[in-house]
Amino acid sequence: MPAPKGQGQPGFRQGLARLRTKFGGKENRSPILFTGSSITLSVAQMLAGLLTVHLISPRDMGLWSSVNLALTYAFFVLAGVQNGLSRELPYYLGAKNEGMARRLAATALYYTAAGGLLAVLAGFGAVLFLATTGAESKLIYSIAAIALLILFRFYQNYLFITFRSKDSFLALAGVQGWQALLMIVTLPILFLGYGGLLGRAVLIAGLGLYLMHRARPLSVMPVWKTDSFLLLFRTGVPIFATDYISSCAGTLDKVALLRFGGVEQVGLYALAMSAYTAFAVIPQSIAHYIYPRMSHHYGRTHNPRVLWTLAWKTNAVIVVSMIPIALAGSMLLPIFIKLLFPKYLAGTHAAQVALFTAIAYGATIGANALNSLKAWSSLIAFQLSYAGFLAIGPFVGIRFFASPIDGVAYGMLAANVLGAIVSLTITFVATHRQTRPIPDGFAESSQTLEERVGAN
Repeated sequence: MPAPKGQGQPGFRQGLARLRTKFGGKENRSPILFTGSSITLSVAQMLAGLLTVHLISPRDMGLWSSVNLALTYAFFVLAGVQNGLSRELPYYLGAKNEGMARRLAATALYYTAAGGLLAVLAGFGAVLFLATTGAESKLIYSIAAIALLILFRFYQNYLFITFRSKDSFLALAGVQGWQALLMIVTLPILFLGYGGLLGRAVLIAGLGLYLMHRARPLSVMPVWKTDSFLLLFRTGVPIFATDYISSCAGTLDKVALLRFGGVEQVGLYALAMSAYTAFAVIPQSIAHYIYPRMSHHYGRTHNPRVLWTLAWKTNAVIVVSMIPIALAGSMLLPIFIKLLFPKYLAGTHAAQVALFTAIAYGATIGANALNSLKAWSSLIAFQLSYAGFLAIGPFVGIRFFASPIDGVAYGMLAANVLGAIVSLTITFVATHRQTRPIPDGFAESSQTLEERVGAN
């Protein structure tokens, strides 16, 4: 019998209203849209990477991949100040102390600008030196391009840190959508050859930085405050030092290939790196969203177990969502590579493995809780273990496989799987070490910056 008019339909409408309330609010809409834009950017990067390896020779890709190592090493100049801001900014916003948050952001911006200027001067000094010694023109242009990219990356990383509220992540989702479009519309530049590769990289980085600058949620002038710098430095150094070690260790896969295979092998491996980099955008973007939420919640509640809940749930979402994509990608890659990139056939299997390596890497994201908790001993234990796996894995893998590329790929997969296991174990122990909320956390947030630095 049909339900009487006025019954049944209201219940359906109420159900829809509850769904709209749950998923339509900014609390849920921000991570959904941000993650969606990150996936779009990831797909655009993957398509761009595939066309790049189709048009650029393995030797030239090997040269550019080798020069790109400078991007990782250049962040040593920033000495952890930005890492300190990534923890302290959401913490003080959660503690309702916006004035202190703005002071820290202004000091970090000043230091970032100084570091960027130093990197550019060093880069162009290297260009002048190479030009006078008659070095290969491609190498000279590569150094000039990487100097500009380092400058852009420094400021971009600073801006990324300042996107901390739900509203700001909605704006950042829009920026990432435009960046994905830039990735696609600039693809014809690659037909210009190696020069096009360099020019396109600089153009995308510059325009993407401009879009992010326009959408920045925290507009401050660079101002030097010694006490602010000391706080950022003391917080950031443990985070930066351990993360820097693991980041540098993560480049040893290319070092191993250079040692046992040569530049051309590194170029063939670029296909795997493109697949990994594009797919890793998903966990990296989720980490950019969840890490400040961890610090914000901890600043508000000072309950360590809240961090554990966020950590394991984040890891679960990442792994479950990425596995189907990796399976589909691993089946499609051989077809596309054979048809479109026959020069890179030797790197096909490594590219398939790299997709699953990105999943294992994503399962380490929950360890950001250690930064929010300032559990330095636990953070050091995790990062040093992870760095050890990344450093040893490629060289061990090469010993077990006839193909150096496949050996390095499997070595990196094993290293990231072990890193994920260790990260979850250490995070659980660190967040359950205290049996109750820490009472002096709120007192800490009420102190002046000078008192905190002086007390340390």
